[in-house]
Amino acid sequence: MHVVGWEQSYDPAHQIDDKLCESESGLTYQGAHPLCTLENIRAIMPEDFMYQYPLWNELVSYKKGDKVRHSNQVWIADHNTVGQEPSGAEGNPWSLWNIESDFVERLTRNGINTAVQTFLQIKQLNQETKNILDHRTFFDGAARLQSTIDATGKLVGFEIVPVRAMGITTKIEKIGLQMVEGTGIVKMYLFHSSQVAPMKVIELEFTNTKGGFQWFTMREPIYLPYISDGNDAGGAWFLCYNQNDLPEGMQALNVSKDWSVEPCQTCLGGSIDLYKEMTKYIQVSPFSIQAPQTFAQYPEMFDIGRIGYTNTMNYGLNLEITIGCDISDFIISQRQIFATILQKQVAATVLRTLAMNPSVRVNRNQVNVTRDELLYEIDGAVQGKPSGLAYELKQAYKALELDTRGLDRICLQCNNHGVKYRAVG
Repeated sequence: MHVVGWEQSYDPAHQIDDKLCESESGLTYQGAHPLCTLENIRAIMPEDFMYQYPLWNELVSYKKGDKVRHSNQVWIADHNTVGQEPSGAEGNPWSLWNIESDFVERLTRNGINTAVQTFLQIKQLNQETKNILDHRTFFDGAARLQSTIDATGKLVGFEIVPVRAMGITTKIEKIGLQMVEGTGIVKMYLFHSSQVAPMKVIELEFTNTKGGFQWFTMREPIYLPYISDGNDAGGAWFLCYNQNDLPEGMQALNVSKDWSVEPCQTCLGGSIDLYKEMTKYIQVSPFSIQAPQTFAQYPEMFDIGRIGYTNTMNYGLNLEITIGCDISDFIISQRQIFATILQKQVAATVLRTLAMNPSVRVNRNQVNVTRDELLYEIDGAVQGKPSGLAYELKQAYKALELDTRGLDRICLQCNNHGVKYRAVG
């Protein structure tokens, strides 16, 4: 958000939040085009924009940063408060808020989101990044009802090790359970070897009383990246449950599959193809380890040096996963090379909004510049030499696409489409 910033207004009455003016690159959005100004943005802000904020209510507890509408003005809480009416009195916990900041931020975010999505689409169209596996399960088929697993007080589940490549991310779409002799909450824990606390705790309410398989779609995305803000590079992910915490009488069913060897091609059909494709990007190993007595109250990452790999067990678990390229961490870490794109894309978003102004208000610049003239500034002439902000933006996308080609062997691979031949003369 701070790679490029806005140049602050000279008028104290119309100054925006200082955070919007931070610029890591030194570029400003106004520098992309003379008509991209805070004054023009202020002129096209909808007159009913204020009504997005809730009315102040003396019974509501407000946290620092909450915004409310009161006396035809917008206020922001300087600290937690309840029952204190917003006013300009000394010591009052509320301060006046300039809603122009929120409108500018909305346009800015729209432009940034457009820039990122356009960059990703270019990479996908050039086949430089893609989904590798879509909604595939670890295995097909279900266990025999007689293949029960005795609970022995252990943590059991899957160790999942991602390939060492930037951007490769496994997403858990669904978790499947096959249990008998009991129903209730099965609590799943997701750990990463670089963190002590669990990354997620997932409660699955198993209700199938006939020993069938029950799928649970994840309400929130669960990603298992090679590296991210939350986990160190490399390492392993562990999805497991505590046998001691299973509902009374519940037993897991086991599928007869050896995870340490390649599937039999004649007996499992297409499983061999899935196995070969999946093992390029993740390694899956069932495991078990004795659960600490305090685990239920204080779940913590266990000593991975003491786990035992149980290659013929699945502990009643199956996963549906998608493996794809998520280069958001790359974009964040290399955000400086996106500065020109962001500057021009946000400016183009502002100018196009200005040209298609849905508000009835007209400012001084719009009186002097018609809609057609604004569109010319954006798109250039219909015929003749390409020009305009949109053309500059297109060229900037091309330059960025070349700069980021071949940076990773999987997710930002070099795809030059081979040698092209054409006639000369």
